[in-house]
Amino acid sequence: MIKNKEVVLWKMILIRLCIMLLLLSCSRWLLYIFNTNNFNDLSLNELIRLYFVGFRFDIYTLVIFNIPFIVGYSIPLKIKHKEIYKKIIDVLFVIGNATAIGLNLIDVIYFRYLDKRMSSEIFTFIKGSDENQGSLILSFIADFWFMFVVFFILLFCIIILTKKTKLKATNNYRLWHLYQSISFVVILALSVLGIRGGFQLKPISLSTATNYTSAKNTALVINTPFSICMSSSSSALTKMAFFDESEIDSLYTPTHNNLNSNRFIKKDAKGCNVVLIILESFGQEMIKYYNTDMEESLTPFLDSLFKESLTFDGMANGRRSIEALPSIFCGLPSLMSTDFPSSRYAINRLDGFASTLKQYGYKTAFFHGGNNGTMSFNSTSKSSGFDYYYGRNEYNDDADFDGTWGIYDDKFLQFTAKKLSEYEEPFAAAIFTLSSHHPYSLPNDYTITDSTAQTAFEKTVRYVDDAFNAYFKTISKEEWFDNTIFVITADHVNPEHKFNRFKTAKGLYQIPLAFYASDFIENKDINEIAQHIDIGISILSALNINDTIFSFGRNVFDSITNQAYIGYTNNMYQFSDGRYFMQSDGNDIKKVFDLKHDNNLNKNIYNHGSEEWNELDRLFKLRLQQYNNRMINNKLYYR
Repeated sequence: MIKNKEVVLWKMILIRLCIMLLLLSCSRWLLYIFNTNNFNDLSLNELIRLYFVGFRFDIYTLVIFNIPFIVGYSIPLKIKHKEIYKKIIDVLFVIGNATAIGLNLIDVIYFRYLDKRMSSEIFTFIKGSDENQGSLILSFIADFWFMFVVFFILLFCIIILTKKTKLKATNNYRLWHLYQSISFVVILALSVLGIRGGFQLKPISLSTATNYTSAKNTALVINTPFSICMSSSSSALTKMAFFDESEIDSLYTPTHNNLNSNRFIKKDAKGCNVVLIILESFGQEMIKYYNTDMEESLTPFLDSLFKESLTFDGMANGRRSIEALPSIFCGLPSLMSTDFPSSRYAINRLDGFASTLKQYGYKTAFFHGGNNGTMSFNSTSKSSGFDYYYGRNEYNDDADFDGTWGIYDDKFLQFTAKKLSEYEEPFAAAIFTLSSHHPYSLPNDYTITDSTAQTAFEKTVRYVDDAFNAYFKTISKEEWFDNTIFVITADHVNPEHKFNRFKTAKGLYQIPLAFYASDFIENKDINEIAQHIDIGISILSALNINDTIFSFGRNVFDSITNQAYIGYTNNMYQFSDGRYFMQSDGNDIKKVFDLKHDNNLNKNIYNHGSEEWNELDRLFKLRLQQYNNRMINNKLYYR
């Protein structure tokens, strides 16, 4: 136990930093303790190894958040023995370390919604002005109050540590300046070494963590302050030069023309309406249609609808709702450390499929029962080509307000049905649900009789399925129903996982993707990847619109297009051609998995130096270079 007396400089700094390193690492590891279900494939030996490997990143955070303390007490000036000076430095010591630990504790809960550590996007949330932000924070405080207890216990430890370690004054100033100057230089040199993460040529970065474990498990190695600091400094994209800019368009281009529909189309659907449905937090894991081994179904209506639809192995290009809309509407994947609407490139011009439809006489509308302005949905839908926006304000009846996000789905879907029936054809509408989101509120007049739904989230899943059952019963009576193509997908996967196959780097992005139009599109289960960015261009192709389209996706109705998936998670790029699943840091391949024989991604078959994966790497880098360079040059459009 530390005695309550003043200690010499080096000893005081060493004691404080060592104990703070232990507290910081413990707060980092709480993420595992409270989310063990996400890491159940790790052995005890591997967990111990990852815990100690994480010290390398903890030391970075320790030094960064203790710069005022380290510099303030090590400077060779006698002022540091003044009581008022020591109090100021000690207060900064407590605040800095409490902040670092607090960020780790926030991620203990937030991680289950993103499957990654927070990045610089947290600043966008903090400065956000959404109406629901305050109520959402209060809801999290009420539901996860125990994290505040943990925080105050750790804060108490920091305060006690500060009080029990005081800098010792001295009366011998004969060689004081010499000793203090030497100590200052040594301490600063060690601090720089800690920030760099060692003696290697390049300082540690977010991608360094993938040298120790898979991208899925890097959250156990890095800490949240490290993730935020690194993503803040790397928010700007870097121009790529893997291929000559003068010839890259001939190798791969996101500009498509002469769309061809030579499969899955029964008859010409030109002039049909389009209703695009985006389900909040509905991964494939929640839907029995995608899981034949499920004993009972949470989604009986969706199961029946998908049996009459053209379905694919859907993949989301991001992990958050705010990332989904640019992907679905504009064929723009999320390949940055922050989402597009919050990035420095948010003012770039986009071309969405709705913009194209307007050129052909379509009326376009976006429906989301949330508070107007939530996650920039209104501005994103507008820039993507949707002229009309219907939200909580337009619904104009807060008797159906859920208290947090907006209007309950069953009420808002009926409102949507009524509005669409007032439109002249052709029209294109996007509907984004909201009820299957924390805090998982249900209307007072809704009762679940199905015992299959156990958790609060599962109950909202069943509720949303029932809401769509009622919605389709309503619109099926309308004349426009049989002349409409319905596209059903989800923004991202569910926060709760039961099956190991959905805890993998691929499974964490598997969402439903279906086209329903019984008179126009075949009902088949297609064992091909179809990602968010494939939706817009495929809709236009199904409608027989022969125009030039900008999209990083492919037309699923064209037999000569090759399936692909591209994404970015935990600072690692992911790419698949349907046969193999590759992870890369943007320059070098890190891992390759054989999806045909290893769907759970257990065995890395990549061999360094082998040329076998050159084509896979080439396909990925063509897309990455086009993405980065076009994003930087504001060339995300055709017209």
